[in-house]
Amino acid sequence: MTRWVLAALVLLGLPFALSEFWLFIAIEVLAFALYAMSFNVLLGYGGMLSFGHAAFFGVGGYAAALVMKKAGLPAGVAFALVPLAALVVSAAFAVVIGYFSVHRSGIYFAMLMFAFQMLLYTLALKATGVTGGDDGMTGLKPPGLLARPFYYYYYALALVVPALYVLYRVVSSPFGYTLRALRANPRRVQYIGVNVRAHQLATFVLSGALAGLAGAIFALSSGNVFPGWLNWTASATPIVMAVMGGVHTFLGPAVGAAVYVVLEVLISGHTEYWPLAMGVIIVALVLLMPEGLSGFARRKAA
Repeated sequence: MTRWVLAALVLLGLPFALSEFWLFIAIEVLAFALYAMSFNVLLGYGGMLSFGHAAFFGVGGYAAALVMKKAGLPAGVAFALVPLAALVVSAAFAVVIGYFSVHRSGIYFAMLMFAFQMLLYTLALKATGVTGGDDGMTGLKPPGLLARPFYYYYYALALVVPALYVLYRVVSSPFGYTLRALRANPRRVQYIGVNVRAHQLATFVLSGALAGLAGAIFALSSGNVFPGWLNWTASATPIVMAVMGGVHTFLGPAVGAAVYVVLEVLISGHTEYWPLAMGVIIVALVLLMPEGLSGFARRKAA
Protein backbone atom coordinates (compact mmCIF):
# COMPACT_ATOMS: atom_id res chain seq x y z
CA MET A 1 0.00 0.00 0.00
CA THR A 2 2.85 2.36 0.85
CA ARG A 3 4.37 1.85 -2.59
CA TRP A 4 1.12 2.82 -4.32
CA VAL A 5 0.77 5.97 -2.19
CA LEU A 6 4.37 6.92 -2.96
CA ALA A 7 3.82 6.29 -6.70
CA ALA A 8 0.69 8.46 -6.62
CA LEU A 9 2.55 11.29 -4.89
CA VAL A 10 5.36 11.12 -7.44
CA LEU A 11 2.96 11.18 -10.38
CA LEU A 12 0.97 14.07 -8.92
CA GLY A 13 4.04 16.08 -8.02
CA LEU A 14 5.98 15.50 -11.22
CA PRO A 15 4.84 18.68 -13.05
CA PHE A 16 6.25 20.83 -10.25
CA ALA A 17 9.71 19.33 -10.71
CA LEU A 18 10.00 19.23 -14.52
CA SER A 19 10.61 21.84 -17.19
CA GLU A 20 8.04 22.33 -19.94
CA PHE A 21 10.07 20.18 -22.34
CA TRP A 22 10.27 17.26 -19.93
CA LEU A 23 6.59 17.65 -19.17
CA PHE A 24 5.94 16.95 -22.85
CA ILE A 25 8.09 13.85 -22.46
CA ALA A 26 6.20 12.82 -19.32
CA ILE A 27 2.91 13.08 -21.22
CA GLU A 28 4.42 10.98 -24.02
CA VAL A 29 5.48 8.39 -21.44
CA LEU A 30 1.92 8.21 -20.09
CA ALA A 31 0.47 7.72 -23.57
CA PHE A 32 3.01 5.09 -24.57
CA ALA A 33 2.74 3.30 -21.22
CA LEU A 34 -0.97 2.81 -21.90
CA TYR A 35 -0.18 1.82 -25.50
CA ALA A 36 2.41 -0.79 -24.46
CA MET A 37 0.25 -2.20 -21.68
CA SER A 38 -2.77 -2.49 -23.97
CA PHE A 39 -0.58 -4.45 -26.38
CA ASN A 40 0.73 -6.65 -23.58
CA VAL A 41 -2.79 -7.82 -22.74
CA LEU A 42 -2.64 -9.52 -26.14
CA LEU A 43 0.92 -10.81 -25.94
CA GLY A 44 1.77 -11.32 -22.28
CA TYR A 45 -1.62 -12.58 -21.14
CA GLY A 46 -3.32 -13.84 -24.28
CA GLY A 47 -0.30 -15.16 -26.17
CA MET A 48 -1.31 -13.24 -29.33
CA LEU A 49 1.61 -11.53 -31.07
CA SER A 50 0.30 -8.68 -33.22
CA PHE A 51 2.35 -7.03 -35.94
CA GLY A 52 -0.37 -4.43 -36.45
CA HIS A 53 -1.25 -2.92 -33.08
CA ALA A 54 -0.30 0.54 -34.31
CA ALA A 55 -3.51 0.42 -36.37
CA PHE A 56 -5.55 1.20 -33.25
CA PHE A 57 -3.10 3.80 -31.94
CA GLY A 58 -3.35 5.58 -35.28
CA VAL A 59 -7.13 5.21 -35.51
CA GLY A 60 -7.47 6.75 -32.06
CA GLY A 61 -5.25 9.63 -33.10
CA TYR A 62 -7.27 10.27 -36.25
CA ALA A 63 -10.56 9.99 -34.32
CA ALA A 64 -9.32 12.72 -31.97
CA ALA A 65 -8.21 14.89 -34.88
CA LEU A 66 -11.48 14.49 -36.79
CA VAL A 67 -13.57 15.38 -33.74
CA MET A 68 -11.44 18.44 -33.02
CA LYS A 69 -11.06 19.69 -36.60
CA LYS A 70 -14.02 18.50 -38.67
CA ALA A 71 -16.96 17.75 -36.40
CA GLY A 72 -18.04 21.39 -36.34
CA LEU A 73 -18.45 21.42 -32.57
CA PRO A 74 -17.35 24.10 -30.10
CA ALA A 75 -13.76 23.48 -29.00
CA GLY A 76 -14.68 22.60 -25.42
CA VAL A 77 -17.41 20.15 -26.46
CA ALA A 78 -15.21 18.52 -29.09
CA PHE A 79 -12.36 18.13 -26.62
CA ALA A 80 -14.68 16.55 -24.05
CA LEU A 81 -15.83 14.02 -26.65
CA VAL A 82 -12.30 13.04 -27.77
CA PRO A 83 -11.72 10.19 -25.26
CA LEU A 84 -15.12 8.66 -25.94
CA ALA A 85 -14.69 9.00 -29.71
CA ALA A 86 -11.23 7.41 -29.60
CA LEU A 87 -12.47 4.49 -27.48
CA VAL A 88 -15.61 3.85 -29.55
CA VAL A 89 -14.02 4.20 -32.99
CA SER A 90 -10.98 2.08 -32.06
CA ALA A 91 -13.20 -0.55 -30.46
CA ALA A 92 -15.37 -0.66 -33.59
CA PHE A 93 -12.33 -1.22 -35.80
CA ALA A 94 -11.07 -3.83 -33.34
CA VAL A 95 -14.37 -5.73 -33.52
CA VAL A 96 -14.17 -5.96 -37.31
CA ILE A 97 -10.45 -6.74 -37.51
CA GLY A 98 -10.57 -9.07 -34.52
CA TYR A 99 -13.50 -11.04 -35.90
CA PHE A 100 -11.30 -12.23 -38.76
CA SER A 101 -7.96 -12.28 -36.95
CA VAL A 102 -8.75 -14.36 -33.86
CA HIS A 103 -9.73 -17.29 -36.06
CA ARG A 104 -6.04 -17.62 -36.82
CA SER A 105 -3.14 -18.18 -34.46
CA GLY A 106 0.60 -17.79 -34.32
CA ILE A 107 2.30 -16.29 -37.35
CA TYR A 108 -0.98 -16.30 -39.32
CA PHE A 109 -2.61 -14.05 -36.71
CA ALA A 110 0.43 -11.75 -36.73
CA MET A 111 0.50 -11.47 -40.52
CA LEU A 112 -3.24 -10.91 -40.79
CA MET A 113 -2.89 -8.03 -38.35
CA PHE A 114 -0.04 -6.69 -40.46
CA ALA A 115 -2.27 -6.81 -43.55
CA PHE A 116 -5.14 -4.95 -41.86
CA GLN A 117 -2.78 -2.31 -40.58
CA MET A 118 -1.32 -1.69 -44.02
CA LEU A 119 -4.84 -1.41 -45.42
CA LEU A 120 -5.63 1.32 -42.89
CA TYR A 121 -2.29 3.00 -43.60
CA THR A 122 -3.12 3.12 -47.31
CA LEU A 123 -6.58 4.54 -46.58
CA ALA A 124 -5.09 7.26 -44.37
CA LEU A 125 -2.57 8.07 -47.08
CA LYS A 126 -5.07 8.23 -49.96
CA ALA A 127 -8.16 9.72 -48.30
CA THR A 128 -6.74 13.23 -48.44
CA GLY A 129 -10.12 14.90 -48.05
CA VAL A 130 -10.62 13.28 -44.65
CA THR A 131 -7.18 12.58 -43.25
CA GLY A 132 -5.02 15.16 -45.00
CA GLY A 133 -3.11 12.42 -46.80
CA ASP A 134 0.66 12.46 -46.46
CA ASP A 135 0.51 15.88 -44.77
CA GLY A 136 -1.55 14.45 -41.93
CA MET A 137 -3.70 16.58 -39.65
CA THR A 138 -1.95 19.33 -37.74
CA GLY A 139 -2.86 22.22 -35.45
CA LEU A 140 -4.59 20.08 -32.84
CA LYS A 141 -4.78 22.12 -29.67
CA PRO A 142 -6.65 21.49 -26.41
CA PRO A 143 -8.79 24.46 -25.35
CA GLY A 144 -7.98 26.91 -22.59
CA LEU A 145 -5.49 26.03 -19.88
CA LEU A 146 -5.21 22.45 -21.15
CA ALA A 147 -3.09 23.77 -24.00
CA ARG A 148 -0.33 24.19 -21.41
CA PRO A 149 1.67 21.01 -20.65
CA PHE A 150 1.30 21.50 -16.89
CA TYR A 151 -2.47 21.10 -17.03
CA TYR A 152 -2.56 18.66 -19.94
CA TYR A 153 -0.34 16.31 -17.94
CA TYR A 154 -3.05 15.99 -15.29
CA TYR A 155 -5.67 15.49 -18.00
CA ALA A 156 -3.62 12.66 -19.50
CA LEU A 157 -3.01 11.19 -16.04
CA ALA A 158 -6.75 11.29 -15.31
CA LEU A 159 -7.38 9.19 -18.44
CA VAL A 160 -4.44 6.79 -18.21
CA VAL A 161 -4.75 5.78 -14.55
CA PRO A 162 -8.42 4.60 -14.77
CA ALA A 163 -7.61 2.81 -18.04
CA LEU A 164 -4.74 0.96 -16.39
CA TYR A 165 -6.96 0.14 -13.42
CA VAL A 166 -9.50 -1.41 -15.80
CA LEU A 167 -6.71 -3.47 -17.37
CA TYR A 168 -5.52 -4.56 -13.93
CA ARG A 169 -9.02 -5.64 -12.89
CA VAL A 170 -9.44 -7.57 -16.13
CA VAL A 171 -6.15 -9.49 -15.94
CA SER A 172 -6.69 -10.20 -12.22
CA SER A 173 -10.21 -11.55 -12.77
CA PRO A 174 -11.27 -15.10 -13.71
CA PHE A 175 -11.34 -13.81 -17.28
CA GLY A 176 -7.66 -12.88 -16.99
CA TYR A 177 -6.73 -16.29 -15.61
CA THR A 178 -8.63 -17.90 -18.46
CA LEU A 179 -6.49 -15.82 -20.83
CA ARG A 180 -3.34 -17.18 -19.20
CA ALA A 181 -4.66 -20.70 -19.65
CA LEU A 182 -5.42 -19.97 -23.31
CA ARG A 183 -1.87 -18.73 -23.77
CA ALA A 184 -0.52 -21.97 -22.33
CA ASN A 185 -2.85 -24.48 -23.99
CA PRO A 186 -5.87 -23.20 -25.96
CA ARG A 187 -6.96 -26.67 -27.06
CA ARG A 188 -7.22 -27.99 -23.51
CA VAL A 189 -9.17 -24.89 -22.44
CA GLN A 190 -11.54 -25.38 -25.36
CA TYR A 191 -12.11 -29.00 -24.31
CA ILE A 192 -13.43 -27.90 -20.90
CA GLY A 193 -16.11 -25.76 -22.55
CA VAL A 194 -14.54 -22.31 -22.77
CA ASN A 195 -15.37 -20.29 -25.87
CA VAL A 196 -11.79 -19.56 -26.94
CA ARG A 197 -12.59 -17.19 -29.80
CA ALA A 198 -15.03 -15.14 -27.73
CA HIS A 199 -12.43 -14.63 -25.00
CA GLN A 200 -9.78 -13.70 -27.54
CA LEU A 201 -12.09 -11.29 -29.37
CA ALA A 202 -13.11 -9.57 -26.12
CA THR A 203 -9.43 -9.17 -25.23
CA PHE A 204 -8.66 -7.89 -28.70
CA VAL A 205 -11.41 -5.24 -28.52
CA LEU A 206 -10.34 -4.05 -25.06
CA SER A 207 -6.72 -3.86 -26.20
CA GLY A 208 -7.61 -1.98 -29.38
CA ALA A 209 -9.88 0.50 -27.59
CA LEU A 210 -7.22 1.43 -25.01
CA ALA A 211 -4.53 1.69 -27.69
CA GLY A 212 -6.86 4.13 -29.47
CA LEU A 213 -7.22 6.17 -26.28
CA ALA A 214 -3.42 6.30 -26.01
CA GLY A 215 -3.26 7.53 -29.61
CA ALA A 216 -5.77 10.30 -28.88
CA ILE A 217 -3.82 11.45 -25.82
CA PHE A 218 -0.60 11.57 -27.79
CA ALA A 219 -2.22 13.29 -30.80
CA LEU A 220 -3.50 16.19 -28.70
CA SER A 221 -0.18 16.47 -26.90
CA SER A 222 1.96 16.49 -30.06
CA GLY A 223 -0.59 18.58 -31.97
CA ASN A 224 -0.71 16.37 -35.05
CA VAL A 225 -1.32 12.92 -36.47
CA PHE A 226 0.21 11.40 -39.60
CA PRO A 227 -0.29 8.24 -41.70
CA GLY A 228 3.09 7.05 -40.44
CA TRP A 229 1.38 6.29 -37.14
CA LEU A 230 -0.36 3.46 -39.00
CA ASN A 231 2.67 2.18 -40.86
CA TRP A 232 4.06 -1.28 -40.14
CA THR A 233 7.22 0.12 -38.55
CA ALA A 234 5.13 1.82 -35.86
CA SER A 235 3.92 -1.56 -34.58
CA ALA A 236 7.46 -2.44 -33.48
CA THR A 237 7.26 0.24 -30.78
CA PRO A 238 4.85 -1.48 -28.34
CA ILE A 239 6.58 -4.83 -28.93
CA VAL A 240 9.97 -3.39 -27.99
CA MET A 241 8.54 -1.54 -24.99
CA ALA A 242 6.76 -4.63 -23.67
CA VAL A 243 9.78 -6.89 -24.14
CA MET A 244 12.13 -4.33 -22.58
CA GLY A 245 9.94 -3.93 -19.53
CA GLY A 246 8.86 -7.55 -19.19
CA VAL A 247 5.83 -9.17 -20.80
CA HIS A 248 4.98 -11.34 -17.79
CA THR A 249 4.50 -8.49 -15.29
CA PHE A 250 1.60 -6.08 -15.29
CA LEU A 251 3.59 -2.83 -15.03
CA GLY A 252 6.58 -4.12 -16.99
CA PRO A 253 5.52 -2.59 -20.34
CA ALA A 254 4.99 0.79 -18.63
CA VAL A 255 8.55 0.63 -17.33
CA GLY A 256 9.74 -0.32 -20.81
CA ALA A 257 7.81 2.60 -22.32
CA ALA A 258 9.37 5.09 -19.89
CA VAL A 259 12.89 3.81 -20.49
CA TYR A 260 12.41 3.69 -24.27
CA VAL A 261 11.03 7.23 -24.55
CA VAL A 262 13.63 8.80 -22.25
CA LEU A 263 16.51 6.95 -23.94
CA GLU A 264 15.27 8.04 -27.36
CA VAL A 265 15.18 11.68 -26.25
CA LEU A 266 18.59 11.61 -24.61
CA ILE A 267 20.39 9.75 -27.41
CA SER A 268 18.75 11.59 -30.33
CA GLY A 269 19.90 14.87 -28.79
CA HIS A 270 23.55 13.82 -29.07
CA THR A 271 23.89 11.91 -32.33
CA GLU A 272 22.17 11.52 -35.67
CA TYR A 273 22.86 7.80 -35.44
CA TRP A 274 20.52 7.41 -32.49
CA PRO A 275 18.51 4.52 -34.08
CA LEU A 276 21.72 2.49 -34.22
CA ALA A 277 22.52 3.31 -30.59
CA MET A 278 18.97 2.46 -29.53
CA GLY A 279 19.17 -0.84 -31.37
CA VAL A 280 22.42 -1.78 -29.63
CA ILE A 281 20.96 -0.91 -26.21
CA ILE A 282 17.76 -2.85 -26.84
CA VAL A 283 19.64 -5.93 -28.04
CA ALA A 284 21.90 -5.76 -24.98
CA LEU A 285 18.93 -5.44 -22.62
CA VAL A 286 17.08 -8.35 -24.21
CA LEU A 287 20.17 -10.59 -24.08
CA LEU A 288 21.19 -9.64 -20.55
CA MET A 289 17.68 -9.40 -19.10
CA PRO A 290 15.44 -11.92 -20.92
CA GLU A 291 12.65 -11.31 -18.39
CA GLY A 292 12.81 -7.56 -18.98
CA LEU A 293 13.73 -4.73 -16.65
CA SER A 294 10.92 -5.45 -14.19
CA GLY A 295 11.76 -9.15 -14.10
CA PHE A 296 15.43 -8.32 -13.48
CA ALA A 297 14.53 -5.90 -10.67
CA ARG A 298 12.20 -8.44 -9.07
CA ARG A 299 14.88 -11.14 -9.21
CA LYS A 300 17.45 -8.81 -7.63
CA ALA A 301 15.04 -7.86 -4.86
CA ALA A 302 14.27 -11.49 -4.03
